[in-house]
Amino acid sequence: MPLPQPQKSLDAVTLLDDLIPLKDASHTDVVEYSVEVPFRYAECFALLSDGRKVGLTKPRRFIGWSSYKPSRTLLFRVKGAHLELDIEDQLAGMAPGKVHNITLEAMALRCAESVKKFIGIDGNLVLLAT
Repeated sequence: MPLPQPQKSLDAVTLLDDLIPLKDASHTDVVEYSVEVPFRYAECFALLSDGRKVGLTKPRRFIGWSSYKPSRTLLFRVKGAHLELDIEDQLAGMAPGKVHNITLEAMALRCAESVKKFIGIDGNLVLLAT
């Protein structure tokens, strides 16, 4: 589900709250998403406008990320489908969590035309056919 303009972000927030809910918070209040590797596995956290840092209610849905660069993608698995959040640092203050685009994989088999590479939560390479 593409998000071409930040003003349409409330629909995105509802989608994110439904598919990858946060502990005691809403994606509406997210200023930034971060990836940390506290021990062996990486975790995704949301930094909120009130200064709190919260995790996902179901942390195993986070399965990887593309990089730590200003333009990056977070990868989640929800009910067998992949959900990608494209993050753009230049959207700070304009879109919740700096989310530029949301892609939800269709639940159908398809032939892969290309492959995206992600860093898995365990540090291994994750390949996603697109």
